[in-house]
Amino acid sequence: MMTLGGSVLALALAGPAYADDTPTTAGAVDRLKGLTNEAIGSAKRGVGNLTEDEALKAEGQAQKLRGQAEQGRGRAKDVRENALDQ
Repeated sequence: MMTLGGSVLALALAGPAYADDTPTTAGAVDRLKGLTNEAIGSAKRGVGNLTEDEALKAEGQAQKLRGQAEQGRGRAKDVRENALDQ
């Protein structure tokens, strides 16, 4: 399998493709906002854990969940745009 230059391994590790989710401009903004909110939320949770600040931990968790939702919205836009292009 390694004779293909690791391509088979890379495809196996990429996971299943459920739909055409090739990145599009329409979803890029939501995905980027989502990644940012997820990272900031994780950082807030980490600081909240270190300082034992329950409010900051909760705020970080909420922001992380918002980020995950934004990324999902971006992926959905990508699928929709790709379906319309076909």
